[in-house]
Amino acid sequence: MKYLPLFVAVLSSAAFACSAALAAGVAPPPTILANDNRVPAGTTVGHERRISLEARWGSWYPDGPTGASVPIEAFAQTGAAPQIPGPVIRVTAGTMVVVRVSNAIAGSTLRMHGLMDRPALRDRAFDVRYGATREVRFRAGAAGTYYYWGSTSGKGVSDRAADDSQLSGAIVVDPAGAPRLADRIFVVGQWTNVRNARGKLDFDYEVNVINGRAWPHTERLAYDLGQTVRWRWIDTAYGPHPLHLHGFYFDVDARGDGIQDVAYRAADRDRRVTELLLPGRTYAISWVAARPGNWLFHCHLTYHAMDHAPLAYMLTGGPRMTPAMIDGMQHHPRMGGLILGVTVRGPKTAVAAAPVARRIGLSVETVAGSAFDAPSFRYVLHEGGATIASPGAIGPPLVLARGVPVAIDVTNHLSEPTTVHWHGIELQNSYYDGAPGFSGTGARRAPPILPGATFEARMTPPRAGTFIYHTHMDDAEQLRGGLAGALIVVPPGKPFDPATDHVFAITTQHASADEIAIFVNGEAAPAPIVVKAGVRQRLRFLNMTTFWTHAMLSLSSGGKTLAWTPVAVDGADLALARRTPEPAVDTVTIGQTRDYTFVPARGRTLLQIWPDPSMPPVPVVVDAI
Repeated sequence: MKYLPLFVAVLSSAAFACSAALAAGVAPPPTILANDNRVPAGTTVGHERRISLEARWGSWYPDGPTGASVPIEAFAQTGAAPQIPGPVIRVTAGTMVVVRVSNAIAGSTLRMHGLMDRPALRDRAFDVRYGATREVRFRAGAAGTYYYWGSTSGKGVSDRAADDSQLSGAIVVDPAGAPRLADRIFVVGQWTNVRNARGKLDFDYEVNVINGRAWPHTERLAYDLGQTVRWRWIDTAYGPHPLHLHGFYFDVDARGDGIQDVAYRAADRDRRVTELLLPGRTYAISWVAARPGNWLFHCHLTYHAMDHAPLAYMLTGGPRMTPAMIDGMQHHPRMGGLILGVTVRGPKTAVAAAPVARRIGLSVETVAGSAFDAPSFRYVLHEGGATIASPGAIGPPLVLARGVPVAIDVTNHLSEPTTVHWHGIELQNSYYDGAPGFSGTGARRAPPILPGATFEARMTPPRAGTFIYHTHMDDAEQLRGGLAGALIVVPPGKPFDPATDHVFAITTQHASADEIAIFVNGEAAPAPIVVKAGVRQRLRFLNMTTFWTHAMLSLSSGGKTLAWTPVAVDGADLALARRTPEPAVDTVTIGQTRDYTFVPARGRTLLQIWPDPSMPPVPVVVDAI
């Protein structure tokens, strides 16, 4: 990486602090341990769970024990090592919880939140001065996923960014009178202390962690084939996180805001491959490990799943990196941040692949003569002597048939390695999943597709719907450059009809000065669409921007919002009871697809797509004749 020599002689603040402490004869800050949330804090005495927490400084190692350290505030059980996230409070519904909170952070007042009865209508906060201890009692009355958190900066849970950003811990209340189901708890954290020229926190330079660690130092999970997996996710960070599971669907069993938690009946659970986790929110998901191999679960906001800036640089607090340093950090294939690796253990005997019924070529190309100052790329399809390309920098819709085995030969014409991920497809073989060096089983791992090389991917799509194909390497450059497209799977015998079926791929523009603007189908100004009045139309949306987690959609005529009918999310059909007309306004997060139908009246309809509600929209005119 180009910037690395610039930092080899830079000592972190933690190192300075430790040196000063040793010179003064004072013990250095203790090492903060990564907390996997498996061991509940405290002890049970009668009908009470008693826990003693202390907030203190420590040395945090987000890149593992051999990486650089960050001096930061963290929670510990009194007399034990501090942890990130803080010690987990896990009890049965109805338990009286007694928590003693001590503040060992010199010069601070610790504001504590979340230690209160459940259910609750509002938060109950209290202050603990430096050197003081306060005791609080609350009853865990409602089962669900919650959290506690502290602040020494006076900031809210989603505003903490630096010293107190990791003062958070999980609270899980299990139902009474029933055996506890095996699950795992994951707390998302973020940290940055770099400020831009305006004195604002610069989120280009941040550390993103799951249970206190950043990929590739996050925990590796393993499950047996056929096992039901249950996860609880908690976002106590400042950013939203569209979390995506490779190769499987999961059910959203519950959602909460830290104060209340809502569990859904089986018939009301959303089925997703990507679910947006907002700051201060929680959710519980479950899925079945139905196919063996290595799979990823990660945030789909590009900059949350790539390697972070050098910690030594961040600890200096500035100045802003040069373009060459940014290029060295961002434009490389290495993943980082909010990623979990999952292995599904299966039989050692090989399963024979279905005979290929169709073969497609997919070229990865640089767009010649691009008007943008950042790289522009595109996918081009080849089949039966025909070549299909979109007019903009993007991939044309790749249309497959449900249940039909297909081989896709991906040829790389770029000057750098690439790969393709078949986003949302329930692949039979994880080797084809597109995470280089990780996808596969045992020693057989998928390689990156080198310049000039061809990689054969095989699949038999098991369901019809709207999915995505996109790069899974050097995302900050390749994904933003246009390497994404819609993957449409149709029922057998029902060809895709562009006269009534319309795809809208939302991606990021390529001009460096305009990186917050979006393309729709690879263009800044999409051409009008002509449809037949009175004929039902299907609208397929996918968001593959690099950071717009709340892309907004609307359909109107004459200034009035129309109605449409949601029919699918992430390629999974909605239950019939949920396919009812509703106002045509919605959002689609990164890594998600949403399908709607509507019947246009004669005249002009305006489809508008915003990268974010605060930004101007991209209009698409729909003329019904």
